Amino acid sequence: MSSRTREDSLSPDAGFEADLARYQLLAESSLDGIIITDLEGNVITVNHAALAMFEIASPPGPTPLTVFGFIAPDSLNRVRHDFFNMSPDRKGTTRTYSAITAQGKKLYIETLGNRISYKGKPANIISIRDTTARYEMEERLRESEFKYRMLAENSLDIINVHTPGMQFKYVSPAVRAILGYDPEELTGHNILEIVHPDDHPIILRARELVLSGTDKVTLIFRVKDCSGQYLWFESISHIVRDIKSGAILEIYNVSRDITSRKTAEETARKRDRVLHGFAAASGFLLTGRLADPIPRVLATIGEAIDADAAYIYQDRATPPSVKYHPERKFRWERRPDENSLPEHHHACGERFSRNWSRRLASGVWVAGSKGRFSGPERQMLDEMGIQSILIVPIQVGGEYWGFIGFNDCTAERVWADTEIEILMTLASTLGLVIGQDQDSIV
Repeated sequence: MSSRTREDSLSPDAGFEADLARYQLLAESSLDGIIITDLEGNVITVNHAALAMFEIASPPGPTPLTVFGFIAPDSLNRVRHDFFNMSPDRKGTTRTYSAITAQGKKLYIETLGNRISYKGKPANIISIRDTTARYEMEERLRESEFKYRMLAENSLDIINVHTPGMQFKYVSPAVRAILGYDPEELTGHNILEIVHPDDHPIILRARELVLSGTDKVTLIFRVKDCSGQYLWFESISHIVRDIKSGAILEIYNVSRDITSRKTAEETARKRDRVLHGFAAASGFLLTGRLADPIPRVLATIGEAIDADAAYIYQDRATPPSVKYHPERKFRWERRPDENSLPEHHHACGERFSRNWSRRLASGVWVAGSKGRFSGPERQMLDEMGIQSILIVPIQVGGEYWGFIGFNDCTAERVWADTEIEILMTLASTLGLVIGQDQDSIV
């Protein structure tokens, strides 16, 4: 008998048996739970994976289970709606519900249901996958992201994330208060656009360390704010890698404004340098080891205060009708090869305002950058190529004699109170020496 004749001779019952065998093979071979129910939701058959998932000890007994018996209350209405809307002409759609096992354990399940024919009757087949671990992981990620957002958006530090290519992906709102930018202004831009050009090598070296395998880097550099001023920042960078490949995904940074700290450190360094210079200069003045100590004193204190020029003038009293012209006694100047001074600065002498003389005579110093002066005084400083000036009065025998002064010709600077106080003490010591040997000075 031919195969076709054999197939034609199969009875309808034999066809149903073949369908049933295929369903049973599929169910028992699947790692997912599989349940077949009638159209009312009563369980007809269930595989071992589903029994284990729902912690059921054995297949259903005389009292049938229903597909709704293990659904958590918060998902029950959705399950009923989706179950009773299954039909032969509607392809199954993946759904996610919460469920409860026979032992009371909560699960998160992903299901796919379709209408089939089982033993000659319409039925529903439902595939079930336990997604509890994935759901909990996603929930932890959502919670972590929320906490991260709360931390980033309420931190006084600037938190930012950038790519290995140094483009900003995220910048926290703290950037508004510290640098004056909106986060959106920086997103997508390269970090180097706001870093001081002299500090680019610091950033690039840090990037090389990261790419070579270092997972944490701490660096200090200057950042430009929205007004164009540079602030000092300390940044700690952590690397975020792909779990499987180890590739760098992004770089997470916490950056803190340390301008005040750097300013304090620089002020302390200046104070120590000036104190050391003052001690050396005082030694030259008071020990008598040098026949002519004042030029050495000017050089020592000028270098200590990082000035470009230092000088001592005797400020002789003159009638108002006579042109004001203090007499220079000593002068020290930094060598041009040590610092690039304006060419005309070396060719011209100092000039001073009569107003300054009055202030000095009253015991008050004159100090500031060129920008703090106005009118003729600012013009005078500009013509002499002086960016900042400090003048301290010298008294001899309790009376105003003249002054010691310092020029900075390369930058506008703020003279620290400690610098001025130390130089006032030096001026007092100079006054004693000048008073003791008035003839050698005058």
